[in-house]
Amino acid sequence: MTILTSTSSISLENRVLGGWWGKSAGGTLGLPAEGRTERQHYSFYDPVPEVVPPNDDLELQLVWLDRMEKHRGPLTVETMADAWLSHIHYMWDEYGRCRWNLRRGVPAALAGVFENPFASSMGSPIRSEIWAIVAAGNVDLAEKFARLDAMLDHGAEGIAGEVFFTVLQTLVLSGVPLEDALKEALTRTDVATETRHGLDLILALHRKGTECWAAHEALLRAHRHENFTHAPLNVALTLWALLYGDGDFGETILLGVNGGYDTDCTAATAGATLGFLYGAHRLPKKWTVPLGDGIAIGEGIIGIDAPTTLGQLTERSLALRARAAELTPLLPEKPEQVPALASLPGTISIAGGNARIAWSNGELPPEIKAEGKAAWEWTPGADIGKPFRLSALAREGARLWIDGKLLIDCPARLPFVPATHRCPHESAAVFTPSKDSYEIRVELNSANPWQEASILLADAALHIAPWNGEALPHRAHVSDQLKVGQ
Repeated sequence: MTILTSTSSISLENRVLGGWWGKSAGGTLGLPAEGRTERQHYSFYDPVPEVVPPNDDLELQLVWLDRMEKHRGPLTVETMADAWLSHIHYMWDEYGRCRWNLRRGVPAALAGVFENPFASSMGSPIRSEIWAIVAAGNVDLAEKFARLDAMLDHGAEGIAGEVFFTVLQTLVLSGVPLEDALKEALTRTDVATETRHGLDLILALHRKGTECWAAHEALLRAHRHENFTHAPLNVALTLWALLYGDGDFGETILLGVNGGYDTDCTAATAGATLGFLYGAHRLPKKWTVPLGDGIAIGEGIIGIDAPTTLGQLTERSLALRARAAELTPLLPEKPEQVPALASLPGTISIAGGNARIAWSNGELPPEIKAEGKAAWEWTPGADIGKPFRLSALAREGARLWIDGKLLIDCPARLPFVPATHRCPHESAAVFTPSKDSYEIRVELNSANPWQEASILLADAALHIAPWNGEALPHRAHVSDQLKVGQ
């Protein structure tokens, strides 16, 4: 590894600004390629930005910035849950599942793992920089911040990824050479996770002198996944970009994008890490000047006092370091017990065989999958006349009828990505209810309790919606995005 060694002459303010510049540059470069799993061939921004587009990689960290500034005392899982419900109104994957779980009363300490098919995705590893800054080089504190943050919408893999990046970055920010910071970050990453296995693989390949793209192929053979946001793969791709970029900022973020998958996330985190290492003054103007220093916020983030420039973000995030000890998280000692599913709001009773089974939305119960069919009543409630998006997605195929009329005929062997906004189009349809009640009937092509089979109902803003029309608290405040025929 020949990455330039950090020097103590770089001011902390310069390092932090460099990190935010790097985050912005990598995220902007990677956004147009997000989700493409084949090798890309970017050489610069395409399109060249006139303004920096909103990106959740940064936006969610602005929520944590705002919450810490207004909060007094230790951060708790309940504090973070309140921030999710009050300020983060995106429906994407684990974000939507987190809000759905919290709205239904699932204990906050279990919101990340309860009925969450995206518990191993990239939503938390991308949120490391704010904690790295506030932790002030304190590795134990950095790890606690990362664990508290990630547990709201992720399980072990998402937590491992955020811990790895947060520890790595807080050490780099403190002037520790990248190679030494990597060693310490690995010791904090759970050895039982796929995330750790992917990181170990890339490190071993790099140390052996394996050519860059040969290493990339080896990583994909071991950890390829049909969900492009899969954290174990993307965390390792970020390390791959850092190692094979060999200290060149532009080459590093280009690798983060050209390697494919969750490209805005990999490039943004790699860029932020080198920004912390080198400081803003050593980042190539080629990559920073086109961006300006403005910060854009999407409509899914509401009710926060957000900085409008990277300079303001630098000043405000640095100011929180003085309160790091006060904010030290109180991590739950053990997960709380989940209430009985039937007691949670939004739960309905569905019929399979001779049984009635409690269910809400998403993955079907094993009893239903073993039977291969189910039926239930859908009562849209106050949303009559508004479009809904329904999805019937099963690995072996499925069909969904509304009042005896076939709405969805999902073929077998589609990618199993049960997301309200990006499930395969063959598995989804738009329906606008015009009456109080409908009969829903589902048939699966396979009768197998272990199969993957998910039924989703989403409202016009593509947020998970209750089948019984129940008005759950903290409904998202975003404009309707769904168009009939989508």
